[in-house]
Amino acid sequence: MRHVKSNHFDVIVAGAGIAGITSAAAAASRGLKVALVSTGPGSFVLGAGCVEVQDMDRGTPGLEDAIQFFCNFTKLAGCGFLGGIEEKRHVPTILGSFQTVSLAPFYLWNGDPSASSQFAVVGIKGLSSFDSNFAAERLAYYTQRLECGSTYIAREIELSTEPGTLPGTLQYANRFDRDIHFREELRDALKPIAAKANVIILPGILGLKSGPEEIGWLENQLGCLICELPTLPPSIPGMRLFNRMEARLRRIGVECFMGFPIERIQIENARCKGIQLDTPARPLNLSSETLVLATGPFSGKLLGSPALSVNHDLQPIGSNGEVIASNLFAAGAILRNSSAHGGNAMAILTGFIGGMLAAGVGVQYAQR
Repeated sequence: MRHVKSNHFDVIVAGAGIAGITSAAAAASRGLKVALVSTGPGSFVLGAGCVEVQDMDRGTPGLEDAIQFFCNFTKLAGCGFLGGIEEKRHVPTILGSFQTVSLAPFYLWNGDPSASSQFAVVGIKGLSSFDSNFAAERLAYYTQRLECGSTYIAREIELSTEPGTLPGTLQYANRFDRDIHFREELRDALKPIAAKANVIILPGILGLKSGPEEIGWLENQLGCLICELPTLPPSIPGMRLFNRMEARLRRIGVECFMGFPIERIQIENARCKGIQLDTPARPLNLSSETLVLATGPFSGKLLGSPALSVNHDLQPIGSNGEVIASNLFAAGAILRNSSAHGGNAMAILTGFIGGMLAAGVGVQYAQR
């Protein structure tokens, strides 16, 4: 008998940023039927998606479990993060400075200057969004301030472009995904540079769907490590993270409704019944047992309030001081009006806790 999909879910997660994706993955890991709804990728796709834990209390309940869960999930998704809550690593930025992080995608982790490596910062002729001379000069300056022994040289390569197009990171990324001949062209252009460097720093061009296999192939062919920097939006590495994580969610059974805004949240008698999506032709109603709201700092408007506060169990509180709905939880940037801090680390933590609370695993993960 043919299986007919139902619009009823155990958990609906609203928002596809790091918090929403983590929440959906956490709930799905408990064997629940999960829907992820969003108008599009979260803001983390504008950059590299690095995670800073330095300003957070390492003893925060659930933090270690949340970070471990996130690292395992991204590894299985083919976009693994390296590091941990006790790590402190300096990774380069497009501005030629360094960002101190606890976790970073594997292709950015190699950029730490503390190993006294020889870095080649490689630009592409005609690609105006990345200046290798500027980046190399700035990175050398900040490396000295960090008292590290790494050195930087600037180099430029020339890559073919498709007829009628101008050089751009999106064009190169699409070609890297689909065209082995382009990957070989890139390899051959980098080989002379790789012979005199331990690490090559490239602008973000290594595919929108690529993973460790494709990037590892390039490193093996060159005999040196690759560090890939996000350039001006759209960030190719950031979009790759999203594509990989969304694909992983689908593989573990999460149903994704992308591109549709939430028209309203259906709440009756202090219980969330589901949501209504603004889809073409007519609205689409999705019902659920629980809802995790991870739709950004302005999500309070969906609940009829410009500002939003939550209790220790991440349940939104109304203007009367009462819980708005007992089966409604908040996660991610929606909490910035509260006492929560920590950027992507807090997004991972609250997303993980929200997913577990929605799955009914709340005692050990509720914030205290």
